[in-house]
Amino acid sequence: MAKIYLDEQFKFYLLSSYPIDESLLDHLLEDMGEYFSKDVRDFISLRHQELHREGMKNDQIYGQIQKELKERRFAGPDMSIRQIRRAIYG
Repeated sequence: MAKIYLDEQFKFYLLSSYPIDESLLDHLLEDMGEYFSKDVRDFISLRHQELHREGMKNDQIYGQIQKELKERRFAGPDMSIRQIRRAIYG
């Protein structure tokens, strides 16, 4: 599992600024690390499934994924609709 590591000063800042304990902060950092460590193809596949379950049609989904790839914290490369479709279906 990927984990985000913080320097002790920033970790202390977070623990003193929010009503969480160290074990919850560690759990959050593990979840965030896992989420942001996904490669582009894994993200596209997972996001396609989520949006499909929400009732979106593929044409809408492709555009939404294209937009989200540009907005991610660790943004993936610019991808065309065709590249997104190929990442989903092979």
